[in-house]
Amino acid sequence: MPLAEELLEHARFLANLDPRTTSQANVRRAISSAYYAVFHLLAAEVAEQVSPGSPAGLRERTQRALEHTQMGKVAKSFSQEGATRVKDPPDDIFLPMPVSRELALIGSRFKRLQEERYAADYDVLRHFDPNDALTQVQEAEEVFKDWKIERNSSNAKVFLASLMFGRSWNR
Repeated sequence: MPLAEELLEHARFLANLDPRTTSQANVRRAISSAYYAVFHLLAAEVAEQVSPGSPAGLRERTQRALEHTQMGKVAKSFSQEGATRVKDPPDDIFLPMPVSRELALIGSRFKRLQEERYAADYDVLRHFDPNDALTQVQEAEEVFKDWKIERNSSNAKVFLASLMFGRSWNR
């Protein structure tokens, strides 16, 4: 089972341990795991698109080169359904079609999951309840579903390349 799917399964497990629990450790780890499931789903897709399968380890190194901040910016720029231009790709890289509903939802959900993960990992003043974890797990599950629909589109290729190269393209 790919790491992304394992992380989603783990997030689901933690979020459903006991709906009455107030264990911040379980709830926060569920939220964090939901984000990382989506992060690793997209990172694996980027690596598959831009790296050959051999030599061994090349795809994994490609995945490791991705930056959370850059991925969040790209996700946000793709979160407007119907957009025909997005921030970062150079002028000669066009979206073949307007941003689909699925891709826009992937972008907006990724950004929300990232923000909630950051809060769950670092904001010790914030209290999370089990419903917060369940909500984030559902968001991650929706990204997985939408990605299955979107992954072979021409816009998905631009999205994935932007996740990897967006900040460097305009140098």
